[in-house]
This record gives sequence, structure tokens and C-alpha cells, in this order.
Amino acid sequence: MQHFMPASLIAILALAVPAHAQSGGAGHDSAYVRVFDNCTSYQAEDEPVHFSDCAGFAGWTVHIVAGEHGAAVAYSQRGKETQWGQNPPRAAVFQDLGQVMEWRLDASGAPFATIYRSIFTGYERGDGGQYLTVAALRPDGEVGACHVAYIEAAQQPNANQIARDAADYLAPGWQCGIEEPIVFDLDSEMDVLTVAAQRRPGH
Repeated sequence: MQHFMPASLIAILALAVPAHAQSGGAGHDSAYVRVFDNCTSYQAEDEPVHFSDCAGFAGWTVHIVAGEHGAAVAYSQRGKETQWGQNPPRAAVFQDLGQVMEWRLDASGAPFATIYRSIFTGYERGDGGQYLTVAALRPDGEVGACHVAYIEAAQQPNANQIARDAADYLAPGWQCGIEEPIVFDLDSEMDVLTVAAQRRPGH
């Protein structure tokens, strides 16, 4: 069942038992976790803001905050370091989070990035769109995570693979707090692998 709601009123993102699958490049795996289960939620006392702390993967917690002016997703592993990410480019007036979040895993099975889908709908038929948000995880960093890329997913048939490539080839070396997320859509001049190649030392 879809859970359509205004972007300012996104309530709960939660993560349940993961399923593993081999996918993508660089020998990485994925863990897939269900959305909208197993959260602890609470309301701010003095303002219309709703918080949800959700069980993640491999000791990670996913934090959702939603209020009148929008919603944000953050991650933590030690219980204190979080990074609130901006929404992907807004395509219309309503936003729903997809039913599944993908966690990209390195060769040791540790998560280093996440991919989640934002679904936008509108008042009129044909309004809206979808984006896949790629976030880099920083278990030893000052903050828990940061956004790396937004992949337009409604018109690109290979959007899932583009997102995995962004996670695999961009997220590990992404400079959180310094670099801005990159949007990959049909108008992008470069693909993920070209951007990754240009970021290598000596280029």
C-alpha cells in the first residue's frame, strides 16, 4: 500500500530484516531492508515537528525529521553523530519514500552507502517524479553520512544501476561537508563512471 503524504508530513521510515543480493560493480553486495517498520517516533513539544528513530542495518540507526517546511533523513552508528540531508530536487507537491532501502556493502559486509527512493506526486495526472538518493556512510567520521548523488528515476530505465555505480565509485571517497551532491538525469553531460575517472588522483 502506498503512503502518500505532503513532503512536510513524512512520518516514518523504518528498516526490518535485510535480504542480501550480489549486484553492481566493484564486487560489492547489497542488503535490502523494508521501509515503514520498527521505528520509535515522537513529537516535538513546542513545534509541529515529528521525529522517528528507526532500526537500520549493521548497527546503524536511520533518523527521520518532518515538519511544516520539509523532511530530512540522517544516519548514526554511535548514537550521536548524524547528518541531516536535503531532499532531492522536488518534482511536485507530495512525497512518499519507497518501500525498500538498499544498503551497499563492501567486501567485509560493512555498509558504506545507502540508496533510497523518493516518489513525488501532484494534484494533476502526470505530475510528479522520482529520485534515488545515494548517501555515503561515515562510521568513523564526525558526522554519520552525507548525500552524494540524486538520480532521476522516472525516465531513466537504468536508474537503479546508476545509483549503485554512484554508491560504489563515488561514495567511498566523497568529501562530506565539502562536495555538493551531483544530479544525474537525462540532461547530464557526464555519467557516473566518467565523473569517477576524473576524480582519481592525477586526473
